[in-house]
Amino acid sequence: MAFAFLDLPAEIRDQIYHEVLSTANARRPPLKDDEPGTFEFDLGILRVNKQIHHEAKKAFEDNVFIKITTPWSESIDHISSEGRVPIITKGEPADDFQSFHLWVWIDAPGVPYRGVAYSMVISLDDLLAFTRMWRFSNLNHQGLNPHLRLKLTLQDPHVPNRKIQKSLQSALLQPFGQVKDLQSFSVEGAMVLPSVEEALKTEQAMPDPSPEESLARATALKTTGNQSLQAGEYAAALQQYTDAFAAIHITVSGRKRYIHADGYYYRELTSGPHQGQRSDYARLIIRAQLVANVMQVYLKMQEWEDARFWGKRSINLFRSSLTGEIDADLGGDRSSWAWVQESATMGFPARTEMGKIMYRTALASHELGRQDEVANLMTAAAVYLPHDQIVQARARALDEPDSKSID
Repeated sequence: MAFAFLDLPAEIRDQIYHEVLSTANARRPPLKDDEPGTFEFDLGILRVNKQIHHEAKKAFEDNVFIKITTPWSESIDHISSEGRVPIITKGEPADDFQSFHLWVWIDAPGVPYRGVAYSMVISLDDLLAFTRMWRFSNLNHQGLNPHLRLKLTLQDPHVPNRKIQKSLQSALLQPFGQVKDLQSFSVEGAMVLPSVEEALKTEQAMPDPSPEESLARATALKTTGNQSLQAGEYAAALQQYTDAFAAIHITVSGRKRYIHADGYYYRELTSGPHQGQRSDYARLIIRAQLVANVMQVYLKMQEWEDARFWGKRSINLFRSSLTGEIDADLGGDRSSWAWVQESATMGFPARTEMGKIMYRTALASHELGRQDEVANLMTAAAVYLPHDQIVQARARALDEPDSKSID
């Protein structure tokens, strides 16, 4: 006997619709680390019959969607690629889409507008990633936002002019507190609550921390992380190091690390402990210190793979900047590591920190049985840490006949 779906109580059917058509269940992880995720909605349920279409369509529209529109087609690609913001739909389907709770209109009054606009639709869960990407873009390209106009329009997609509850208004609007110094900004529609709009504008009026403040904040968090590490509080140390990265506009999520707002640091520091230094150099040193410290946590936790991953990533980034090689092997013939000796004469920032990264990667590789890597890494560490007696002794030991260990 065939199962009669419509014989189920309406409440059960509604629960099934929401389960099938929710953005949470439609979300798919990215295929590569540097790509955004995707959405795959099973919309076949909308084509079963008229009654199911009507019921399921309401469940689909209960998702909270944001429509973003701009006169520049390249902006849509930038949001997806640089911001790694998953797009639900774009192009003509997004242009025609009306089941949104928030419409984000971005343009530049001083730029000729030819009457063509481009749209994309994202989920509320990804709105913060979008506004964070916008913030980083403005920091990286100083003077961007003063040329832009932003209009936010709230609506209830089911009932015109019905007020949206305060918690949802805050969730939709507050992320735009990161978007500052605009030429023009307005919020319209759906009976916007004055308290929500005031909280948004108050945050927008707060200036971004200066490079001096960002570096000082990162240094303070690093110091706190070091204290947690010394106390054996490893989870706390990792979180504090992650927060320190965030203070200098580097986001860390598991093994993924994204560097933002490089342009914000292209100037000399005028105050603080790094006064007189180039801020990008000071940032590079703190960044390398944090990597070395995160590796130390993983070594203490005996998480050898994580320690090696963090070390290898930083070593290959540094190596690539010198040689152009991408994702080079840590093992192989020592002659392929001639770049280490050459770089040691350059007096580059973070030389000591890079030595620690090399050394700690060697320790992790040793524990993982990757002896082909250990010799190269320990020799490189000895070049960068010429006064570290432990490192020098272990590097010399590798040159002894039949040496197979760094113990």
